Amino acid sequence: MKKPGWEIIAAIGVALMTVVAISLLFSYQSLFGLQLSVIVVFIGTYLLISTEKVNRTAMSLLGVAIVGLILWIALVGEPVFGGSIGGVEFHTLIEHVEWDTIIFIIAMSVIVSVAAASGLFQYIALRIAAMSRGDHKRLFITFLIFVSGISLFFDTVSTMLIAAPLTIEICRALEIDFKPFLVSEAIVCNFSSIPSIVGAVPNIVIADKTQLDVGVLFVTFMPLSIILFVVSLPILLRWYGSTFGETEKHRADAVFSIDPSTMIKDRWDFNISAAAIVFLVIGFALGPAFGLVPPMVALILAGLLLLLAHERANEFLNRVGWPTVFFLVGLFGLVGALDITGLIDALASSIAPIVGNDAAFATVFLVWIPAMLSAFLDNLPVSAVLAPIAVDPTISSVTPLLPLALVFAVNIGGYIFTPLGSPANMVVIGLSEREHDPIPFIEFVKIGTLLGIVHLAIGSGYLLMISFFLGIL
Repeated sequence: MKKPGWEIIAAIGVALMTVVAISLLFSYQSLFGLQLSVIVVFIGTYLLISTEKVNRTAMSLLGVAIVGLILWIALVGEPVFGGSIGGVEFHTLIEHVEWDTIIFIIAMSVIVSVAAASGLFQYIALRIAAMSRGDHKRLFITFLIFVSGISLFFDTVSTMLIAAPLTIEICRALEIDFKPFLVSEAIVCNFSSIPSIVGAVPNIVIADKTQLDVGVLFVTFMPLSIILFVVSLPILLRWYGSTFGETEKHRADAVFSIDPSTMIKDRWDFNISAAAIVFLVIGFALGPAFGLVPPMVALILAGLLLLLAHERANEFLNRVGWPTVFFLVGLFGLVGALDITGLIDALASSIAPIVGNDAAFATVFLVWIPAMLSAFLDNLPVSAVLAPIAVDPTISSVTPLLPLALVFAVNIGGYIFTPLGSPANMVVIGLSEREHDPIPFIEFVKIGTLLGIVHLAIGSGYLLMISFFLGIL
């Protein structure tokens, strides 16, 4: 029998957190006490998650359940407290979950599962890798361009689930160290997703909270994304240049002589997956003009693919990243509790005096501070908490570019200082560990921080330049 370890410590921590939160509620018997209780649960939940010793999905769901209990106690305890102090029923808390984002993630996971099972991505990867003819540097550049391109149409986790396994397979076949490829792809994936509403889950969360226009996001950040890629490529090539070489001709010929069509595992799935992705791209590009939001487009295509899959539908559903889905349910519930109790409004009110009426300072502030927070926390909670602040009248009146600054910040913050800020980074780290050739944590920190600082500086200057041309500064 397994000896109790972190599970028991976590359970004790949860019990203490709950007791402290309820005690604060009864001690103050006011909205202030309720706010303190919610803060205790929010911080306690994330401290336990940040240890990486407990299951983050379980902790997230447990956290929202506890905060729901506290809000319920505040509601039913009104006779004791002498009136309403802001408590609500559990269904009100659940209504604050970003269900459209949850649906989008599930739908995209289904589409990626069907396409991956058909061999579509393997087919594409072999086609583009063949252009390198065994030259490591050329293969490196090719994969980075591939990742940068698909990051516009898939969220960062889906992008790395597509690209990373293919990268490992081809690098193994050509006897190349895959770790420089994976680290670089994760970083490129994060910043290449900035112009696209569907490129990263934080983008969807921020756009939903701030009503950010899809076209404005793309037009504003696509040039910046290209600039960041052009700046990053020479740095990455210099950083990893010593690991590159050229695979022996006979081995490269043996790998690339393989007919890409042999990668197709199921012709029917392959054809419908290719068609679905074409319609997905068209839907994401043109849908918003007709009121078709990305979650709706993705859900229509995912449902159609499952219908056509028939007997294999359950197999594809089992491949959905349900732990991530339920983690987000808990996360959004916790952030919803902050909103219900007025804590997000209070945070906005406290930031407003700091920002003042200086548009330049406000822009830089909402680039660097969220980026730093995203470095140590998952960029999703940072996005969910700060998005309402970006459109708070007391702050947004200074400059309308704050939602854009926040989108940029949380994506860049995903790889600065630590790889913990973005789920895409954890995907590549997990895959490297599965191959028994793990990416050194410090290696990711070094190159990620170097590029992150450079990107934040460039992005800040870029947004200030836009502010100048718009007459905001």
